[in-house]
Amino acid sequence: MRPMQSLEAELWALHDGLQLALDRKITQIYVEMDALAAVQLIMDWRFLMRKLGVEKIDHIYREGNKCADALANMAYNPILDFRILDIAPTCINSQLRDDTYGVSYPKLLYVS
Repeated sequence: MRPMQSLEAELWALHDGLQLALDRKITQIYVEMDALAAVQLIMDWRFLMRKLGVEKIDHIYREGNKCADALANMAYNPILDFRILDIAPTCINSQLRDDTYGVSYPKLLYVS
């Protein structure tokens, strides 16, 4: 997936999730995203975030967000329409298990 496609998938996933929460009257939501560019563009959704009571949005590294990253990559398909999953797809079982047990994935940062 090209970087712009990945960013677009992240942004649409956030948008659709917020809209779904609004439709279902779910409030007090905490949002984490591993795409820094997406976090910087969030201001476009201020209306939805205020309506839903979103209190905080942070950038986290992809290593800390493996489930959401796998779902975003799985869901990005311009042919398919918006989908709601009632149960987690089996392709993310290992990420869900790791998340449940608090497994961490170190991020190597190179400083020059």
